[in-house]
Amino acid sequence: MTSDQKLAKNTATAEDQQQINRFARLHKSYMSAKEKLTSLDNEAQNLNDAADELLLMDDEAVAKVPILVGSVFVHFDQKTVDERLDRLKADTQAEMDALRTRIRTMEAELAELRALLYAKFGENIHLETEEEGGETTRNGL
Repeated sequence: MTSDQKLAKNTATAEDQQQINRFARLHKSYMSAKEKLTSLDNEAQNLNDAADELLLMDDEAVAKVPILVGSVFVHFDQKTVDERLDRLKADTQAEMDALRTRIRTMEAELAELRALLYAKFGENIHLETEEEGGETTRNGL
């Protein structure tokens, strides 16, 4: 292959630039969604821990459970707290399920774009992400 052919092969067209930009935006959304999923997972664990603690409380303490509402604590009875915790756990789980579906969709699109861009540019394009510990991965996929 002559140098002119190599240059022509590696020249980015407007369509290539759109794909690169799409990859960058999608990757940013993907990383944000992964962080949100981690946060929701922690929230779900905290809700489960709260439900477990409620079960361990004695009868007197259960009669008036403080719940943070806005910036103040309001005391509720056990039934109200149980209902509220169940609703929060269900809402959190539904949000996590929707986010997992969205993440899988983004992973598929990222993989497709990555394959197209590497096929076109080979080693002349860098689509990897530096992970903690200095390891380089292909954008966490």
